[in-house]
Amino acid sequence: MYRPCRSWRLISCAPLALGAVLFASAQAGSVAITEVTVIDVATGRLQGGVTVVTHGERIVGIGPRVSIPRGATRVNGKGKFLIPGLWDMHSHHQGTGADCLDLFIAKGVVGTRDMGGDIDFILPLRERVRSGAVLGPEIVAAGPILDDAPPSFPFRRRVHNAQQAREAVADLKRAGVDFIKVHDHTPREVFFAIAEEAPRLGLPFAGHVPQEVRVEEAADAGIRSIEHLSNYDVFGECLVNDSYTLAGCRRLFEKLAAKGVWQTPTLAFFETIPDVFSGRPIAHAEYASDSLLKLTRDNVEASHVPARTLEKMRLAGQVSLQVIPDMYSLGNRFLAGCDGLVPGFCLHDELEWFTRAGFSPLQALQTATINPARFLGWDTQGTIEVGKRADLVLLDANPLVDIRNVARIENVVVRGKLVTKQAIDRILASHRRASGSK
Repeated sequence: MYRPCRSWRLISCAPLALGAVLFASAQAGSVAITEVTVIDVATGRLQGGVTVVTHGERIVGIGPRVSIPRGATRVNGKGKFLIPGLWDMHSHHQGTGADCLDLFIAKGVVGTRDMGGDIDFILPLRERVRSGAVLGPEIVAAGPILDDAPPSFPFRRRVHNAQQAREAVADLKRAGVDFIKVHDHTPREVFFAIAEEAPRLGLPFAGHVPQEVRVEEAADAGIRSIEHLSNYDVFGECLVNDSYTLAGCRRLFEKLAAKGVWQTPTLAFFETIPDVFSGRPIAHAEYASDSLLKLTRDNVEASHVPARTLEKMRLAGQVSLQVIPDMYSLGNRFLAGCDGLVPGFCLHDELEWFTRAGFSPLQALQTATINPARFLGWDTQGTIEVGKRADLVLLDANPLVDIRNVARIENVVVRGKLVTKQAIDRILASHRRASGSK
């Protein structure tokens, strides 16, 4: 049974209730966004002065003279820009809190890939969103991480050998997870058993490259995506005299591209960690849930990361800003993801970090729109086209000029439901008021 307010989860019911009310009152039927400029995130082409019409969960018309159904809710898009809904491809809802679901929507995030959570938490939450019981992003869920981490590590199912790995994959398949997550402490034997069993049962696997496995071996085994550049091992394994050069890493980067391994570098997260572990608050802390703040404090207190290690992390983070465009130039594909930061806000930060790494605003925007759709193999999402799902974000300014304009949100359409500027403002205000002392 789903019980969202079990105390051990540190989840507040109040914002969930507010989100449900806002969702119930969100206007159904047809929505017509008139005289808007549509951004084709595949090509960067702008189509100005058009009307986009939705009905139910789908886009049914796009054009300068498209018919608007009687009773459709009209939104004036003149002078504004329309992009597909955003995806956060590395989230942890149990860490950030179920009470933050509507916060994703308020920041234009219509979908998430949950990279680890207890199965009796994340799967019921996924179904509540799908059923429309709460306002939130679609969730693609791994369930518990399969590894042999220390007992203090959350969101785990401990597996010690290949047989246990196969049993765990089969159990998670029956439970209904969407993919399998591996991590640093996944034993080598377990990793390769997962790599064999998961595809046999129709499940991809993704995550960290375990400490006992090399990046190239993980690529050969079929890992679907690598998170955090595998704690920088994606380039750390090919350093020459402790220095990064493209020449030294070219063969590995070309191998990763050829194998179709996606990268979710979580730039904002890794740029934040040294500051947070040095005592500074996380970005946008005034919107963080109690559960996220507690998880952050617990991580800091338990880790005892020395200052020298934090400085090495800062240096590695700077190197990654060079590595990412080098990998991209060799055909590697990227996804935007946040990990354990404030929902929605952090994805906007992530897109800005991609531009700091040398991506154009369009390339950065692709990491949160068309790339997630391609990664998931979902041809009904990721772009604004007739027949695609009506997940849309209306912006006051062009994000292809400045990626920070993604934060200038006027309206959001999620699965065909219009969430107005007034509703967005109420969501943001409710989380800010509920944040309490930081």
